[in-house]
Parts: sequence; structure tokens; C-alpha cells
Amino acid sequence: MKKSLCVLILLMVFIAYPDLKELDLSRLQEEKKQEALQHEVTVVMKLVQVFVTDKKGNPITDLTKEDFILYDNGQLQTITDFEKHLLKRPEAKVEERLEETPLPLPQETASRLNRKFFLLLDIERNDGLGMIKSKKAALHFIETQAFPTDELAYLTYSPRNGLVVREFLTTDHEKVKAAIEKTKELPGGIDGGEGVVEERELLKRQILLYFEELRKFAKSLRYIPGYKNIILFSAGINRNLMYDSDDPSIRFELEGLSKELSSSSCPVYTVNTEGMRALSKPQGERGDHSLMMISDLSGGKYFIDVARYEQFSEEIQNVTGNYYVLGYYINEQWDGKYHEIKVKVKQKGYEVHAQGGYYNPEPFKKFTKFEKKLHLLDLALSEKPRSQEPIKFPLLALPCSEDKDSNIVLISKIPLEVIEKVGVEENEIVALVFDDENIIVDSNEKKIDFSEMPRKNIYTYAIFSLPPGEYKCRMVIRNLMTGKGAVGSDSAAIPEPAQSGIRLYPPVLLVPGEKLSYQTISKKKNPEEREGEVSLFDLYPFLDEDYIPQFEGIEKGTSKVLVGLRYSTVGIQEPDISLTASLIDPKSGEKTQLSLIILSSESRDATDILLLELQLPELKTGEYSLEIIAEEARTRSRSAVVRRFRVR
Repeated sequence: MKKSLCVLILLMVFIAYPDLKELDLSRLQEEKKQEALQHEVTVVMKLVQVFVTDKKGNPITDLTKEDFILYDNGQLQTITDFEKHLLKRPEAKVEERLEETPLPLPQETASRLNRKFFLLLDIERNDGLGMIKSKKAALHFIETQAFPTDELAYLTYSPRNGLVVREFLTTDHEKVKAAIEKTKELPGGIDGGEGVVEERELLKRQILLYFEELRKFAKSLRYIPGYKNIILFSAGINRNLMYDSDDPSIRFELEGLSKELSSSSCPVYTVNTEGMRALSKPQGERGDHSLMMISDLSGGKYFIDVARYEQFSEEIQNVTGNYYVLGYYINEQWDGKYHEIKVKVKQKGYEVHAQGGYYNPEPFKKFTKFEKKLHLLDLALSEKPRSQEPIKFPLLALPCSEDKDSNIVLISKIPLEVIEKVGVEENEIVALVFDDENIIVDSNEKKIDFSEMPRKNIYTYAIFSLPPGEYKCRMVIRNLMTGKGAVGSDSAAIPEPAQSGIRLYPPVLLVPGEKLSYQTISKKKNPEEREGEVSLFDLYPFLDEDYIPQFEGIEKGTSKVLVGLRYSTVGIQEPDISLTASLIDPKSGEKTQLSLIILSSESRDATDILLLELQLPELKTGEYSLEIIAEEARTRSRSAVVRRFRVR
């Protein structure tokens, strides 16, 4: 009853689409009958958010389940579940005496309908001052109005990157604040809409593209229950373009977008980032009308000045802070059709605001391209994806070169049990690299059918060429029929190129074992196209032999460990390098020097590749750090790297 809608979607799709390869036609027809039967008898709970106010807009907070009447597609429903969320103490009248006790937060809200806020920063329709004030206002809203149970998301729109989900719905508000503070993109500026015909036409195309991105996003939110409150920070679209008598397309598209947002239960609270500065402009160059339209048609509210962030933050809190959740059971169909909801209260004189309806779920294979992208980002970046319980596998992100090209490799181990949970047929493997603002800087993907491969662990790798910076690295496998997926995660830093000296790269722990076959995740799909391309075995030749990367750490009682190590020297003629290795206990800080033997060494393109053997003392279970230091005798150049590992 308490599982999310997305989990139910994935579960039903998984049931509805089993392995078809081994089925004959009669069995397939029988399963289609079963599928229809399953859909007919699938009973789920629908949850509806309802706001009730008096004629003055004050929240009504004393209603019970029996006070509500609810219709789904015109049919009266039995309300079986009921919650009351009072996130703000109502103002007390003068004659009333309220006990000064803190108002408790609703219980079990995480399993029901939390408030959801999408903070959307329109970078394209903004200027430098508007950006600064928008970020300040967004942070103020989170710090003063968001409750621990509120789910927050942060998105930006810019000409360069389009619509970017920097943080999807999460109760980790610090992550959202950090994403806002990190936003560094330059604003597009606030255009008056004048200029030559070619410039106006280009501006119109950019605006229509913006609307299309937001429309796709609105559609993707259909299946998330409850209200999805969007707070849009933008200077808007100037009136000259909105009300162009020769071309009304912008106005018509904005009306369509606003209605799409409304049908997806996404009221938009628009905040004018130009604020009072816009009053100095001719009326035709102001963007206020577009912001008013989208807020009015979507069921939100327009706020005239971002500088008044304290005032509008409280107003949004007052509008969204006190609500009821009504639950009822219904037979769920998998057809994507819209259900109209009407909610009334038995008492007279009250105003009821409830979501207009909801959409039936659809199988993952019918998701739009944008919905699948949003689903992928949720899998890749969320600690608790909305679509499923998290399934994880190990990933190593290894910077490996001073060169700009092929300077980082991602290596993953996908255990057989993970593959079986995801489903063996029609999968994709996607390697993703995000910068510190959660923008995708590069990605590779590959379609794969695990049923055609031996039933054992799968090893994959992807090589990228990245500029200096901090990165989040992900490897995602996803079933293309059900959407079920698993993710491997690691982070890496690409340093600025060294002018001179030594550069050690992160080591990889190894164990002897059967020679592995690796799946290459590359933009070039065919082996012939990849001929001449840098491979994993060019970077780590010993992986082409009987050595396996150690992802899960080492067993207790292990007396020695093998280490693959790469290092470069810059500007040093005939370097004389010495290596030392130490084991660090993170709890005590105690450092133990280890005996080190170089088993093999070779040089490739100014980089040395070593296979080391380290003798280990007797270790207890727990976390440890391996530190390796390289020092050049004549120049005293020095470099150190650390690899954390676990003793099991």
C-alpha cells in the first residue's frame, strides 16, 4: 500500500513482459490473457492532495475523513485513508489562547504524499543581478520554509545545456543548496525583442525550444502523485513577442504549456527576476505578462519582484503548507489515460483546491525519450531512486594520464545476481560523467543481451577524455522493457597538467584469477571502428592476463596484495624513482610501512606502468588506506596517492 507508484509500474511491467524467446504462439496468447486479467485485478491506492480554505483564503484545518466527497471519473469513491498535514501554525485570533507547544510534523509522511518543490532557474531569460538574487531567494526558501519531509528538486535552463536536472526530488536539502550555490553558468541576458527580423526569428525559435523542453518535463511528472509545485525564477518573455499580431505562436504555445502543467498537477509560482527594474522599460519590453499567464493557467501565483523573497516565500508556504491527503482504492489500468478527480466538502462556504486528476501508468517501453532520460538521471544520481529500490554494483574511476585524450577509465564488475534482478534480455549499459554541477559532460552507451552471454559476472569499461575538474562517474545497466536498473558509482578528480615533476595515478588492487572478457562501452559500436583506439589493456596490460581488479576489498588473512600503478614524469631527464608503500588505519592514524616488490614494469608514451606486490601484516576486518609515495632522487620531486579498501 505504501510503495511508490513507480515501483508498482516497474513490478507490473516486469510481470507483463517475461522472457518471450522460449514461448510458442499459444503460450504467448495465453500470457496476453493473463496480462489482461492481471491488469483488471490490480488494485492500488490513489492518494489525492487537497487544500481547503475559507473565503478569505485562510486554511481550514479541523476537517475529518467524513467531511470529504471524492469522485474519480464521475464515480463516487470510498475514502479509506486520511491524513492531515499542518506544516504551519494557523494564526490565532485575539480571543483565542493556544498552548505554546510545538506543532508536531505529520507521522509517516515519507510513505504518503510529501510536499514537492521544483526550483527552476531560467538562466537564458536572466541577467547577472537576477541570477544572484534568484539564488539568494531559492536558498532563503529552503532554509526558512522547507520542512525535513519536503522533497526538493533543482533545475536550470540555458541555451548551452537546455533543461538540466541538477538535483532530483530528495529530502537531502543540503545537496540541493549545494547545487544552487555551484551554479556558475553565464546568463543569457534580458532581450527586449527588438532588432532585425533575423534576430527576432532566432529569438522566437529559442523560446519555442524552451517551451518544448518544459512541456516534455511536465509530461514526465504526470506519474508522480500529488502536487508538484514549481517555483520559476525568470524575467519572462517580452510582450512584443508575446502579442505579435503576425505570429501568435509564442502566445499559443505558452497557453498550451501552462495547461499541460496544470493537467500534470504542477502549479507554477513565477518570480520576476528583473523586478522593479522592469518598470523603467517600455511596456512592450517587459516580461511580466508571460509570467502572469503561466502562473494563472497552471494554478500558481505571480510574484512581481525577486528582491521580496521573504514575502513570497511565506506566501508560498501559506498556500502549500496545510493540506489533507485522501486515499482510496481503485482498479488500475495500464493505458496512460487521464482520470478526472473532483473533491467536495459537505460544509458550506469553503473553497476546495485539489489536483484536477491523474494519469494511469504506462509500461517503461512506452515512455517518451525525455521521460527515459529523466528516469536514467534518477537512477544515476539519486541515493533512493523514485522508480525502484536501489541496486548497486562496484565501479572504479581511475585517472590515468597527463594527456588530454583518454585520461580516465571507468571499470565495473556487474555481479550475476544484479543481472538477474535487472533482467537478462534487452538491456543497455550507459557510462556517464557528471561535473560538479551535475551536468553530463560525456557519456557512452551500449545495447546488450545478457541471455546470450555466459551466466557469470560481467566486467565493463569506458574511457573518456576530460578537462581538469571534479567528476561524478556512473555506470548504469537498465532493462529496456521494464526500466529496472542498477548503478555503479565513484568519483574522480582530473588535476591540472604538471609543469614538471612526478604524477602518480590512483592504483588498482588486483588478485590472480581467470582471464576476463571485458565489455567495451564506447561511442564507436563496432570493433572495426575502435581499431587504433586506446583500450583498457593499453592502460593496464596486466588486465589482459590472469589478473582481476579487486572491487570488494580483500579477505581477512591475505598476506600479500598485487597493485597496478601508473605514473608519469615531466621535465626530468633519466629520472631515478623510488617507491614506498604504507598502510594507514583510518581510526588510529597509525601508519605501517609495507615491503614492496616490482614484479613487472614497462613504459608507454612517457608513462610507466608497474605491477607491484605488497606484503601485508595480519589485519582485522575494517577500512584501511593504502598510501604509495614516489620520489625522484635528483630533483626531490614527490607525488603520493591513496586508495581506500576494506578487509572482509
